[in-house]
Amino acid sequence: MDGVDACLARITLSPGQLRFKILDCVMLPFEADLKAAIAGALTGGAEDLAALHIRLGQVYAQDAERFLKGRPIDLVGCHGQTVAHRDGRFTLQVGATAPLSQRLGAPVVSGFRDADLAVGGNGAPLMPYLDWLLCQSRSSPTVTLNLGGVANISAIPSDTGRLDVLGFDTGPGMGLIDEAAQRLFDSPFDRDGGYSAGGVIHEGLLAELMGHPFIRRRPPKSTGRNEFGGTLVQQLVVRFPIPPADLLRTLVYFTARSIAYNIRQFVKFHRSVDILIVSGGGVRHPLLMADLQAELPGWDVVTSDTLGIDPDYKEAFLMAVLAVAHIQGMAGNMPGVTGATNSVVLGQRTASPGLTT
Repeated sequence: MDGVDACLARITLSPGQLRFKILDCVMLPFEADLKAAIAGALTGGAEDLAALHIRLGQVYAQDAERFLKGRPIDLVGCHGQTVAHRDGRFTLQVGATAPLSQRLGAPVVSGFRDADLAVGGNGAPLMPYLDWLLCQSRSSPTVTLNLGGVANISAIPSDTGRLDVLGFDTGPGMGLIDEAAQRLFDSPFDRDGGYSAGGVIHEGLLAELMGHPFIRRRPPKSTGRNEFGGTLVQQLVVRFPIPPADLLRTLVYFTARSIAYNIRQFVKFHRSVDILIVSGGGVRHPLLMADLQAELPGWDVVTSDTLGIDPDYKEAFLMAVLAVAHIQGMAGNMPGVTGATNSVVLGQRTASPGLTT
């Protein structure tokens, strides 16, 4: 909900093989009133969603044009802003794609979750497809972690096919920490762990959080701010009248422990894994990264830089890869991850004027 992550890449994709060169990346922040509109749309009505859909499309187009500075492109992948998601039932991302296609003169692929949902899947997470392409040839099993608003992992056995890949949301990522920082310290996020570092872990609160039904649910599973967001923070503030720094510190450790618990509980080959490759905004939170290392002794906790991808822009790069997969008619979902009955091509295409679909 902070802004647009954009990635410009040259991609060659064939079944089971990805070659790429990332040329440029940028994060373009949203203005304060747009952030407020997004937050309001999460609980607003149809008119709020419709207005946000159009406005975000215009912002995406303007920001993409600013980012590209006239550099030519062949294709755009756009995820859009998730405003609602329930496993296996529905998912909704907003942000009109016509302005992007018209302004950039290139087709836009979006709506990456719908096709998986239509064949019985959860529509999420999407990252395991890219993680499989990047890690399938490693000599030992790999676990990757994306620390966005929620945390999701991909577990890739060595020298295996895509049907053996496991991936799911483990629970909160940075969304819960951000919501708490805003509520407790009037700050949009816990910069460098500065607020949480001043607190101590409240064991009673930690135990209750670890008992959350989602944390212990077997995959496939995915979640969002509906379960780990502002409503939960509000409930915890009322039920646990402890110092704000202690509450935030406990949420940071809960995030790390819930990730480690899910890896140990549901990744059968976790004892053969010795590396966790982390991407997303959470890599910038030193206390959370230290907590992850403490929860996974003997593992190397590193960032996706080791794969040649800036951890801040791995999700943006994923959308580019999924767009190429769509154009080439390649399935982009992972049935073993989402629970879908079969593999399907993800996304819908919006053509620019003069282009046919």
